[in-house]
Formats: sequence, structure tokens, C-alpha cells
Amino acid sequence: MKTLLSQFCEEFEGVVRPLLTPLGEASDTLGGVSGDLPVCEVLPNLREISHHLSTLSDKVAEQQAYVLIFGPLKSGKSTLMNGIAAAYVSEVTALPAYPCMVYVNHATERSFTVTRYSGKKESFSDVEAMRALMDWAHAELANTIREVENRGEVFDPALHSPQAIRRVDVHVPAPHLLESSAVLVDTPGLYTRMKFGYDRMTRDFRDAAACAIFVVKTDNLFLEQVFEEFNELLALFSRIFLLVNLDSTKRDLHPNGDLLPSLEGEHPERIITAFENLAMSAPLKQASEEGRLSIYPVDLLQAAAGRLRPDESGLSSSEPGGGEGEESGQLRATESFDRFLGDLTDYLNSTDYLVAFLGDSLRQARGLFDDLRRVSDMPAVAGLGGQVDELRVQRETCSAIKAACERLSAFAWKTSFQQLEADLKSITNGRIANRRDQSADEVAAAVDSWFEGDASFRSLIDDYVAPVLQEVHQDLALTARGVLETVATNATAGAELPPAITQDMATVELELAAMGKASVSAASEAVGLGAAPVHVTTSDIPVRKSLLDWLVFRSRNSVRRRLFGPSDEADREVPRHVKARRIGEQGREQLRQALLSDLERFFDDALDLVAGHMLGVYTRSLETEIDKRLQSRAGQNTREAAVVDKRLTQLSQVRARMDTLFGTLGTRETLLGELASRYGDTDPQQLTAPVDMSLDSADGAGGYSKAVDAVIHEEGAEGDDVAVRRQQALDEKGAAEADAQGVQETETN
Repeated sequence: MKTLLSQFCEEFEGVVRPLLTPLGEASDTLGGVSGDLPVCEVLPNLREISHHLSTLSDKVAEQQAYVLIFGPLKSGKSTLMNGIAAAYVSEVTALPAYPCMVYVNHATERSFTVTRYSGKKESFSDVEAMRALMDWAHAELANTIREVENRGEVFDPALHSPQAIRRVDVHVPAPHLLESSAVLVDTPGLYTRMKFGYDRMTRDFRDAAACAIFVVKTDNLFLEQVFEEFNELLALFSRIFLLVNLDSTKRDLHPNGDLLPSLEGEHPERIITAFENLAMSAPLKQASEEGRLSIYPVDLLQAAAGRLRPDESGLSSSEPGGGEGEESGQLRATESFDRFLGDLTDYLNSTDYLVAFLGDSLRQARGLFDDLRRVSDMPAVAGLGGQVDELRVQRETCSAIKAACERLSAFAWKTSFQQLEADLKSITNGRIANRRDQSADEVAAAVDSWFEGDASFRSLIDDYVAPVLQEVHQDLALTARGVLETVATNATAGAELPPAITQDMATVELELAAMGKASVSAASEAVGLGAAPVHVTTSDIPVRKSLLDWLVFRSRNSVRRRLFGPSDEADREVPRHVKARRIGEQGREQLRQALLSDLERFFDDALDLVAGHMLGVYTRSLETEIDKRLQSRAGQNTREAAVVDKRLTQLSQVRARMDTLFGTLGTRETLLGELASRYGDTDPQQLTAPVDMSLDSADGAGGYSKAVDAVIHEEGAEGDDVAVRRQQALDEKGAAEADAQGVQETETN
């Protein structure tokens, strides 16, 4: 029979569950991208919201009643779960010394499902394998917490340890849970290093759980610190059951030495009265008076034993060996537990709970939608479009740099320095014009000095003329270097470049000025200043033959050898009177002209040598450096382009997923608002009333179809698009219902 409540649950799931797919896809996409992307900071939020939405959808789809069990460690929580489920679940509920939630519900076969903060799930059928995993996970978590705390950070498992276990679902044969659709939720006890587990738990079940059970032993009932966490529960749950776990087997020593049943076993109500009158805080007192808090003294160990073996009858007080013994204690424990269980069942079946279930479900869904909307407003998400556009610009820049590097590498740089060579020679020649005249005078003076002495011709060349030429060579090199430094250290390093090449240089940030300066230094150091060549020989000097030379038919070359020595040495000293007689003024002038002509040739040759050689070294050095810089820039650009392409691909995928997610969210928000308006003021008595199926619309979707039509109308759809949009929404709902049915069948099987 379909009731109004079941119809609400169907429509609620049709509104909420379709959001899980784009939410999961967005989370998975974010989980696979580079962690340094700013948008990755929202991944923990998405996983958190996805976890809550999934839990909420399952709860509403199956109309489950989450019953949370709290209490200090070793207070009897596991024993209570055994009693409520009438099945032995202690072996699994002992697991959460690890700070996670443990859900226990009915299934035909025992199994376990572990859910991590990353959203990953693992299933087990073996208890020992489950325990081994939890032991390993506990040690791993403790180490991670220490590392985070040592860095001075506040530990958050979603951020620092996504592989940490968030919840464990335990499926055990427990027909009593099936009858009430209850899911028992065992919470971690409070203990220092795992405090985050409790904090996150209170967020997980705000507006989600039906009620809470707080278990405390009588030994701790009057300890004020035990109820510090209890006060927090009062703000979270509309109904709380306080179970005082008795030990009815406890004995007290009487004055006569006998061990008699203690007050805890004989008159537990007195302990409760003392607690209410002497130790109950004002918030607890108020909750009790309002009917939100109920207190039950129960020997949980005895009660659970009775629930696990219902066919065995204990001895009554009238039977031999009965009286106030163990059997009567178990009987009282069973009666007290039954009273508690009856009140719990009555509440879960009450209209008060159904109203709370409906209202809490809508409120939690609205809160989760608001959380997701806040994620969409976070700068890292809101700025995704701008980040993608910026990366596209960067990719275009990388492409432009790549093309510019290729064109610059293929450019004929050598031809661009032809004008520089001509300018170098011209400017250098102009700057040393006066050096020509000075050198000519020095050479002429050297000839005169030679004629006035007895030095050999070799001495004239080596000691007088060569130093002059060597000095000219040095001056040429220094002057050419200065000219090269002037004309070659501008923005283009002296090259004549087409505008397109200049633009490419700007694109790759290739600055020639600094490279030109370094290449000038290399060129200057590479210019060789060896011995200056003198091409005038003794054959260029006219000599006079004596009478004897004529008589013996000596040739002029023979006379020169006798006068100067062998032509390749010419190191014989020639007295000045011999020079005057044999060479004379005519020979002196002819020698002077020969040396001056050689000087002119030297100037021209040295200028070509120095300028050409220096420029050659300069251009080769510059080309080498340009090639080196271009290769480096191209390699750097390739790496940058790879990073940009990767980030662009990832961000584009993330952006597409986010657009789909928040587009779906917008539709879901509108549908949820319409659902709340239709069910928000429902008469509680009508929730369990049957729904007249004939009142549903022809498409079989009923109120959900009306809600869809409202959204389509609000978004301004017209014509054929209305039918298409309606069918898409109904398909989504059908898929969601199929998924839910599949999950239910899987759990049943």
C-alpha cells in the first residue's frame, strides 16, 4: 500500500539522487588532476557533501530510522546493540576504537563495507580480514595525525588522509531491525587524539538521525565530566534515551560479614532518583521535564543474554533456587529492557517521528544544497572560466614562442653582419688616418738613422721598421675593438635585421646587446698580434759597382751579397761611408719609397686582417650564443607548454564537470523548494494514510511531474521543448529509482 509518506520518499529521492552522479563525476575529475590547482581545495567539500547526500538518499529511500548510540568507552554500547538487534554484533562493534561510524542493519548474510574519506568503498565477508584492516588503518592514522600536528596544523582527515576510514557498514541477520527499519549507529568514544572523529560525527548527523541513546555505567553516573558530551546531544536530537547500565550481580559487604545484593541490583530506581535529585544538570532536568529525555536503569548484559536466547525460560521467584537470585535479576533486566525498547519502538512509529523524519530530510537536503551552492561561489570555482581563458592565452603564447624560435634558428645571421664589416673597416681606417702619416715619418727617420750608422740591413728592418709596424698593428686592433664595441653593442648587436625577426626576438625575449658585448671581448682576445711582416729586401736597394766590380764582371746581386750578406739574412754590418759610396742619396730615397709603399700595403692588409678576423670571431661567437639561447628557450617553452596543456586539459574537464554539477543543482534546488511547499504543512495523521493512485497524473509521476512542470515553466521553455524537458526529468527519476531498487536487491541477496 502506498502512503503519503512513501510517496514523499519517492519524490524526495527523485529530486536528490540525480545530483549524486554529477557530484561524483566532479569529485573523481578533481581527484585525478594536479594537486597544485587552486580548484583542488574544494575536493574535500565535494566529497563531504556527496557522502551526506548519499546517506540522506539511502535513508529516505528505505525510510530508515538512524538510532545513534553514544557513551564512554566500555560503557556497554556493544552489549546494547546486541540486545536491540537480538543478534550478536559485538565482534564488529568493538572495531571502532578507530574513530569512525559503524552502521548496523539487517541482511540475510553477514558482510562489511568500508567507506573512506575519498569515497572509495571496499567489501569484506570475513571478520578477521576486517579486523586486520582496521588495526593497520588505526596505526596509519595515528602516524599521520602526529606528522600533521608536528607541522603545527589542525588535522582534517578529508584533507590530510583521504584514505582514512570514514564509516563501516555492518550487515548481519537481525530481523528485529528489519521490522522497524532501524539502523543502529555506533559512535566512537571520546578520546583525545581522535577528537576529530566525534566532531565530524556531530556534523554528519545534524538533522539526520531519529534519536540518540546515551549509555553510562552506574559507576560513572555521578561523574560530571561524563555528561559533557551529553549536553551537546541535547542540542542535536529531539529525543534522547539515557540508559544506566546496571550490574545486578554486584554484592555489598554487610556488617555481619555477609555478601548481599547491592542497592544497584535490589533497588536501581533509588540510584536514578538520587541522580535526578543530586547530580542532574539543569539542561538535563529541563529535557526530562519536556519529555525529550527518558532514563532507563537496565542490566544490559542480562538483557542482551535474554534477547539472544528467547526460547530459554529462566526460573521464576517461586521456583526452588529462584527468589532474588540470578534468574530473577535477568527477568527484571528483561522487563526493564523491554520497557525501553517499547518506548523506542513507539517513538519510531509515532507521528512525531514521521513529522521529524520528513522535516529533517527536507532541512538536511536544503542545507546540503546550500553547502554545494557555497562551493560554487568559492573563488577557486567561480574563477574557473577566467583561469581557463588565461591558460588558453598562455598556450597561444607558447605556440608563438615555439614558432619564433624555429624561425630564428633558421635565420641566416651571418649575412646580417655584412654592413657591420664595411662599417668597421671604414670607421677604423678613418680613426687611424693620422697614424699613417706618423708611421711614414717614423719609417723615413729610421732610414736616415740607418744611413748614419754602421748597422746591417737586418737591423734596419728588425730594430727600426718592424717595431713601427708592430705598433701600427696594435693600434689597429685597439681601434677596431673600440669601433666594434660602439657599433656592435646596440639592441641588434650590429646586425641588420628584418622587422619580422626583430619581432620574433621580442617574442622569445632574445636580447642581443648583452651577447654582443660578450662576443666583442671574445673577438678582441682572439686577434693574433704576431711579428709584423716587412716585404722590402736588399734587392729593392740600388747599389753602385766599383771599378773592380766592373773589371771582374760582378753582377749587382753579387755586389749586394758582398755588401749586405746573403739576402735571406742581410746581417752584415755596413759602415756608413760604404753606404754613402755604394748606395748614395738616390739609393737612400729609393729605399725610403720602398718602405713607405710597403707601409701603405701593410696598413691596408692589417686593416683587412684585423677587422675581418675580429668580425669573424665576433659573429661566430654571437651565432653560437644565439643558438644556445634559442635551444634553451625552446626547451623551456616546451616544458612550459606541456604544463599549460596539462593544466588546461584538466581545468577544462573540471570546468565542464562543475558546469554540469551546478546546472543540475539549480534544477534540484527549484524542485526541492516545490517539494517542501507541498509537504511542509502536511497533517501528521495523513502521512500514513493510503494515497489514491487514481489521482496521479497519466504519466505515473504524480506530484513529481507537477514539480518538473513548474521548473520548466519557470525556465521559460516553450513548444516541443516542454515535452522533451519533462521526459528528461522523468528519465532521471526513473534511473534514480532503478539504482535504489538495485541497491536494495543487492543488500537483500
